[in-house]
Amino acid sequence: AVVTPSLSKLYMSSSDESEVHISIEYCSGCQWMLRSTWMASEILTTFASDASLSSLSLIPKGPPLSEGGIFRITAKRNNGEGADSGKTTLLWDRKIEGRFPESKEVKQFIRDLVDPSKDLGHSDKQKGDDGSSSKEADCVECKEQQQEKQTLHESIELAIPDIFYEQNMVSIEYSTGVVSSPDNGLYRANFYANELLSCAYERNTWWKQYQLDNDDEKTAASAPVVVDKVTLIPNRELIGTMKIELNEEMTIYDHSKEADDEYIDASRLRKMVIRAITHGDISLSSGEIDIDLLDEEEAEEARKYFGVF
Repeated sequence: AVVTPSLSKLYMSSSDESEVHISIEYCSGCQWMLRSTWMASEILTTFASDASLSSLSLIPKGPPLSEGGIFRITAKRNNGEGADSGKTTLLWDRKIEGRFPESKEVKQFIRDLVDPSKDLGHSDKQKGDDGSSSKEADCVECKEQQQEKQTLHESIELAIPDIFYEQNMVSIEYSTGVVSSPDNGLYRANFYANELLSCAYERNTWWKQYQLDNDDEKTAASAPVVVDKVTLIPNRELIGTMKIELNEEMTIYDHSKEADDEYIDASRLRKMVIRAITHGDISLSSGEIDIDLLDEEEAEEARKYFGVF
Protein backbone atom coordinates (compact mmCIF):
# COMPACT_ATOMS: atom_id res chain seq x y z
CA ALA A 1 0.00 0.00 0.00
CA VAL A 2 1.26 3.46 -0.87
CA VAL A 3 0.88 6.27 1.66
CA THR A 4 0.01 9.68 0.22
CA PRO A 5 3.01 11.98 0.84
CA SER A 6 0.86 15.02 1.58
CA LEU A 7 -0.57 13.30 4.63
CA SER A 8 2.84 12.97 6.30
CA LYS A 9 2.26 16.05 8.42
CA LEU A 10 -0.85 14.35 9.83
CA TYR A 11 0.95 11.05 10.40
CA MET A 12 3.78 12.81 12.18
CA SER A 13 1.71 15.32 14.14
CA SER A 14 2.73 13.69 17.42
CA SER A 15 6.30 12.62 18.09
CA ASP A 16 5.25 10.78 21.23
CA GLU A 17 2.84 8.38 19.60
CA SER A 18 3.19 5.92 16.78
CA GLU A 19 0.46 6.52 14.23
CA VAL A 20 -1.11 3.95 11.97
CA HIS A 21 -2.51 4.36 8.48
CA ILE A 22 -4.94 1.69 7.21
CA SER A 23 -5.41 0.78 3.54
CA ILE A 24 -8.25 -1.28 2.08
CA GLU A 25 -7.65 -2.52 -1.47
CA TYR A 26 -10.67 -4.09 -3.12
CA CYS A 27 -11.75 -5.41 -6.51
CA SER A 28 -14.01 -2.93 -8.30
CA GLY A 29 -14.72 -5.55 -10.96
CA CYS A 30 -16.32 -7.69 -8.24
CA GLN A 31 -18.27 -4.61 -7.08
CA TRP A 32 -16.91 -4.75 -3.55
CA MET A 33 -16.90 -0.98 -3.04
CA LEU A 34 -19.83 -0.97 -0.60
CA ARG A 35 -18.31 -3.82 1.39
CA SER A 36 -15.06 -1.84 1.64
CA THR A 37 -16.61 1.49 2.60
CA TRP A 38 -18.75 -0.30 5.19
CA MET A 39 -15.61 -1.85 6.68
CA ALA A 40 -13.95 1.59 6.67
CA SER A 41 -16.93 3.06 8.52
CA GLU A 42 -16.79 0.26 11.11
CA ILE A 43 -13.08 0.85 11.71
CA LEU A 44 -13.25 4.64 11.87
CA THR A 45 -16.28 4.56 14.17
CA THR A 46 -14.64 2.15 16.62
CA PHE A 47 -11.38 4.12 16.69
CA ALA A 48 -12.93 7.59 16.41
CA SER A 49 -11.24 8.80 19.60
CA ASP A 50 -7.93 6.98 19.09
CA ALA A 51 -5.40 9.49 17.76
CA SER A 52 -3.04 6.64 16.90
CA LEU A 53 -5.26 5.78 13.94
CA SER A 54 -4.42 8.67 11.63
CA SER A 55 -6.24 7.82 8.38
CA LEU A 56 -7.74 5.15 6.17
CA SER A 57 -7.43 4.79 2.38
CA LEU A 58 -9.82 3.02 0.02
CA ILE A 59 -8.17 1.78 -3.19
CA PRO A 60 -10.20 0.19 -6.02
CA LYS A 61 -8.39 -2.40 -8.16
CA GLY A 62 -9.30 -4.95 -10.78
CA PRO A 63 -8.63 -6.27 -14.29
CA PRO A 64 -6.89 -5.37 -16.49
CA LEU A 65 -4.69 -3.31 -14.17
CA SER A 66 -4.38 -6.01 -11.53
CA GLU A 67 -5.70 -9.45 -10.73
CA GLY A 68 -9.36 -9.79 -9.85
CA GLY A 69 -10.84 -10.79 -6.51
CA ILE A 70 -8.61 -8.58 -4.36
CA PHE A 71 -9.70 -7.72 -0.84
CA ARG A 72 -6.65 -6.77 1.18
CA ILE A 73 -6.26 -4.73 4.37
CA THR A 74 -2.87 -3.42 5.47
CA ALA A 75 -1.58 -1.12 8.21
CA LYS A 76 1.45 1.15 8.00
CA ARG A 77 3.06 2.51 11.15
CA ASN A 78 4.61 5.97 11.01
CA ASN A 79 6.55 7.32 13.98
CA GLY A 80 9.76 8.53 12.40
CA GLU A 81 11.98 6.24 14.43
CA GLY A 82 12.48 2.64 15.45
CA ALA A 83 12.46 -0.59 13.50
CA ASP A 84 8.69 -0.49 12.98
CA SER A 85 8.64 2.98 11.41
CA GLY A 86 7.33 2.78 7.85
CA LYS A 87 6.64 -0.92 8.22
CA THR A 88 3.56 -2.25 6.44
CA THR A 89 1.67 -5.07 8.17
CA LEU A 90 -0.77 -7.30 6.31
CA LEU A 91 -3.94 -7.58 8.37
CA TRP A 92 -6.09 -9.55 5.95
CA ASP A 93 -5.88 -10.96 2.42
CA ARG A 94 -8.88 -12.72 0.95
CA LYS A 95 -6.60 -14.64 -1.41
CA ILE A 96 -4.80 -16.13 1.60
CA GLU A 97 -7.70 -16.59 4.02
CA GLY A 98 -10.20 -17.74 1.42
CA ARG A 99 -12.97 -15.51 2.79
CA PHE A 100 -13.84 -11.98 3.81
CA PRO A 101 -13.03 -10.92 7.37
CA GLU A 102 -15.57 -10.14 10.04
CA SER A 103 -15.35 -6.52 11.14
CA LYS A 104 -14.47 -7.57 14.68
CA GLU A 105 -11.49 -9.56 13.42
CA VAL A 106 -10.10 -6.50 11.65
CA LYS A 107 -10.78 -4.31 14.67
CA GLN A 108 -8.87 -6.69 16.90
CA PHE A 109 -5.85 -6.59 14.59
CA ILE A 110 -5.93 -2.77 14.50
CA ARG A 111 -6.49 -2.52 18.26
CA ASP A 112 -3.34 -4.57 18.83
CA LEU A 113 -1.44 -2.03 16.74
CA VAL A 114 -2.84 1.27 18.02
CA ASP A 115 -3.82 0.48 21.63
CA PRO A 116 -3.51 -3.12 22.92
CA SER A 117 -5.33 -2.15 26.14
CA LYS A 118 -8.46 -0.90 24.34
CA ASP A 119 -11.67 -2.76 25.16
CA LEU A 120 -13.64 -3.53 22.00
CA GLY A 121 -16.74 -4.72 23.84
CA HIS A 122 -18.68 -7.31 21.83
CA SER A 123 -15.97 -7.23 19.15
CA ASP A 124 -13.63 -8.91 21.64
CA LYS A 125 -15.78 -12.03 21.75
CA GLN A 126 -14.39 -15.12 20.13
CA LYS A 127 -15.48 -15.79 16.58
CA GLY A 128 -18.25 -18.37 16.55
CA ASP A 129 -19.06 -21.04 14.04
CA ASP A 130 -21.30 -18.93 11.86
CA GLY A 131 -20.15 -20.30 8.55
CA SER A 132 -18.10 -17.24 7.66
CA SER A 133 -14.92 -19.30 7.64
CA SER A 134 -16.03 -21.34 4.64
CA LYS A 135 -14.02 -20.91 1.45
CA GLU A 136 -15.46 -18.49 -1.07
CA ALA A 137 -15.21 -18.81 -4.83
CA ASP A 138 -13.17 -16.32 -6.80
CA CYS A 139 -15.02 -13.47 -8.47
CA VAL A 140 -16.61 -14.98 -11.58
CA GLU A 141 -16.74 -11.68 -13.43
CA CYS A 142 -13.03 -11.00 -12.91
CA LYS A 143 -12.05 -14.52 -13.97
CA GLU A 144 -14.09 -14.12 -17.14
CA GLN A 145 -12.49 -10.76 -17.88
CA GLN A 146 -8.99 -12.15 -17.48
CA GLN A 147 -9.82 -15.12 -19.72
CA GLU A 148 -11.32 -12.81 -22.35
CA LYS A 149 -8.20 -10.67 -22.27
CA GLN A 150 -6.11 -13.72 -23.08
CA THR A 151 -8.37 -14.98 -25.87
CA LEU A 152 -9.29 -11.68 -27.52
CA HIS A 153 -6.03 -9.81 -27.14
CA GLU A 154 -3.20 -12.32 -27.17
CA SER A 155 -1.15 -10.06 -29.43
CA ILE A 156 -2.38 -6.68 -28.20
CA GLU A 157 -0.99 -5.06 -25.08
CA LEU A 158 -2.93 -2.22 -23.49
CA ALA A 159 -0.48 0.65 -22.93
CA ILE A 160 -1.04 1.26 -19.22
CA PRO A 161 1.65 3.20 -17.33
CA ASP A 162 2.91 1.74 -14.04
CA ILE A 163 1.50 4.67 -12.05
CA PHE A 164 -1.99 4.35 -13.54
CA TYR A 165 -3.49 3.68 -10.10
CA GLU A 166 -1.75 6.60 -8.47
CA GLN A 167 -2.80 9.49 -10.70
CA ASN A 168 -5.89 10.83 -8.95
CA MET A 169 -5.91 10.70 -5.17
CA VAL A 170 -8.54 12.45 -3.05
CA SER A 171 -8.30 13.11 0.69
CA ILE A 172 -11.38 13.85 2.82
CA GLU A 173 -10.72 15.39 6.23
CA TYR A 174 -13.75 15.35 8.52
CA SER A 175 -14.63 16.13 12.12
CA THR A 176 -15.25 13.12 14.33
CA GLY A 177 -17.25 15.05 16.95
CA VAL A 178 -19.29 12.80 19.22
CA VAL A 179 -19.76 9.50 17.40
CA SER A 180 -23.56 9.48 17.74
CA SER A 181 -24.05 13.21 17.12
CA PRO A 182 -24.69 15.21 13.92
CA ASP A 183 -21.20 16.68 14.41
CA ASN A 184 -19.68 13.34 13.40
CA GLY A 185 -18.74 13.89 9.76
CA LEU A 186 -17.73 10.27 9.09
CA TYR A 187 -21.08 9.32 7.59
CA ARG A 188 -21.01 12.22 5.14
CA ALA A 189 -17.34 11.63 4.32
CA ASN A 190 -18.06 7.96 3.68
CA PHE A 191 -20.96 8.91 1.41
CA TYR A 192 -18.67 11.23 -0.57
CA ALA A 193 -16.10 8.43 -0.82
CA ASN A 194 -18.72 6.08 -2.29
CA GLU A 195 -19.67 8.66 -4.91
CA LEU A 196 -16.07 9.27 -5.97
CA LEU A 197 -14.98 5.64 -5.94
CA SER A 198 -17.94 4.61 -8.08
CA CYS A 199 -16.11 6.25 -11.01
CA ALA A 200 -14.12 3.00 -11.23
CA TYR A 201 -17.21 1.21 -12.53
CA GLU A 202 -17.16 3.45 -15.61
CA ARG A 203 -13.61 2.33 -16.33
CA ASN A 204 -14.66 -1.30 -15.88
CA THR A 205 -17.41 -0.78 -18.47
CA TRP A 206 -14.90 0.86 -20.79
CA TRP A 207 -12.61 -2.17 -20.47
CA LYS A 208 -15.41 -4.58 -21.37
CA GLN A 209 -16.22 -2.50 -24.45
CA TYR A 210 -12.54 -2.43 -25.37
CA GLN A 211 -12.56 -6.21 -25.37
CA LEU A 212 -15.63 -6.34 -27.61
CA ASP A 213 -14.26 -3.73 -30.02
CA ASN A 214 -10.89 -5.49 -30.36
CA ASP A 215 -9.48 -2.11 -31.35
CA ASP A 216 -5.68 -2.04 -31.20
CA GLU A 217 -5.79 1.75 -31.63
CA LYS A 218 -7.45 2.19 -28.26
CA THR A 219 -5.08 2.89 -25.37
CA ALA A 220 -5.28 3.82 -21.71
CA ALA A 221 -5.46 7.48 -22.72
CA SER A 222 -9.05 6.95 -23.85
CA ALA A 223 -10.17 5.31 -20.59
CA PRO A 224 -12.61 7.29 -18.40
CA VAL A 225 -11.16 9.47 -15.67
CA VAL A 226 -11.43 7.85 -12.25
CA VAL A 227 -10.50 8.49 -8.64
CA ASP A 228 -7.78 5.96 -7.82
CA LYS A 229 -7.73 6.40 -4.05
CA VAL A 230 -9.81 8.10 -1.37
CA THR A 231 -8.22 8.71 2.02
CA LEU A 232 -10.44 9.47 5.02
CA ILE A 233 -8.73 11.60 7.68
CA PRO A 234 -10.47 12.05 11.06
CA ASN A 235 -10.01 15.48 12.65
CA ARG A 236 -10.49 14.97 16.38
CA GLU A 237 -9.97 18.57 17.41
CA LEU A 238 -12.21 20.80 15.29
CA ILE A 239 -15.99 20.70 14.86
CA GLY A 240 -17.56 21.09 11.44
CA THR A 241 -14.46 20.26 9.40
CA MET A 242 -15.07 18.86 5.92
CA LYS A 243 -12.15 19.50 3.59
CA ILE A 244 -11.59 17.68 0.31
CA GLU A 245 -8.34 17.87 -1.65
CA LEU A 246 -7.01 16.42 -4.89
CA ASN A 247 -3.43 15.19 -5.29
CA GLU A 248 -1.99 17.31 -2.47
CA GLU A 249 -2.36 20.42 -4.64
CA MET A 250 -5.95 21.53 -5.09
CA THR A 251 -8.69 22.16 -2.54
CA ILE A 252 -11.93 20.98 -4.10
CA TYR A 253 -14.16 21.89 -1.17
CA ASP A 254 -13.73 23.42 2.28
CA HIS A 255 -16.90 23.67 4.34
CA SER A 256 -15.35 26.20 6.72
CA LYS A 257 -15.19 28.70 3.85
CA GLU A 258 -18.77 28.27 2.69
CA ALA A 259 -21.24 31.09 3.27
CA ASP A 260 -23.97 28.81 4.63
CA ASP A 261 -24.19 25.60 6.67
CA GLU A 262 -25.27 23.45 3.75
CA TYR A 263 -22.80 20.78 2.66
CA ILE A 264 -21.94 20.14 -0.96
CA ASP A 265 -24.08 17.64 -2.86
CA ALA A 266 -22.21 14.39 -3.60
CA SER A 267 -23.11 14.50 -7.30
CA ARG A 268 -21.76 18.01 -7.64
CA LEU A 269 -18.61 17.07 -5.71
CA ARG A 270 -17.96 14.24 -8.15
CA LYS A 271 -18.33 16.59 -11.11
CA MET A 272 -15.97 19.11 -9.50
CA VAL A 273 -13.34 16.43 -8.91
CA ILE A 274 -13.58 15.18 -12.51
CA ARG A 275 -13.41 18.79 -13.73
CA ALA A 276 -10.31 19.38 -11.60
CA ILE A 277 -8.64 16.26 -13.01
CA THR A 278 -9.44 17.02 -16.65
CA HIS A 279 -9.27 20.84 -16.72
CA GLY A 280 -7.29 21.86 -13.64
CA ASP A 281 -10.12 23.96 -12.16
CA ILE A 282 -13.42 23.39 -10.35
CA SER A 283 -15.67 25.90 -12.11
CA LEU A 284 -18.72 24.10 -13.44
CA SER A 285 -20.88 25.33 -16.28
CA SER A 286 -24.62 25.68 -15.72
CA GLY A 287 -25.17 22.39 -17.56
CA GLU A 288 -22.68 20.56 -15.37
CA ILE A 289 -24.24 21.79 -12.12
CA ASP A 290 -27.54 19.98 -12.67
CA ILE A 291 -27.90 16.97 -10.39
CA ASP A 292 -28.37 13.64 -12.15
CA LEU A 293 -31.76 12.17 -11.34
CA LEU A 294 -32.93 8.59 -11.76
CA ASP A 295 -35.66 7.90 -14.26
CA GLU A 296 -38.77 6.06 -13.04
CA GLU A 297 -37.47 2.60 -13.95
CA GLU A 298 -34.12 3.22 -12.24
CA ALA A 299 -35.84 4.68 -9.19
CA GLU A 300 -38.12 1.62 -8.89
CA GLU A 301 -35.12 -0.70 -9.11
CA ALA A 302 -33.30 1.34 -6.46
CA ARG A 303 -36.31 1.22 -4.13
CA LYS A 304 -36.46 -2.57 -4.43
CA TYR A 305 -32.72 -2.88 -3.83
CA PHE A 306 -32.68 -0.67 -0.75
CA GLY A 307 -36.01 -1.91 0.56
CA VAL A 308 -37.83 1.42 0.20
CA PHE A 309 -41.43 1.25 -1.00
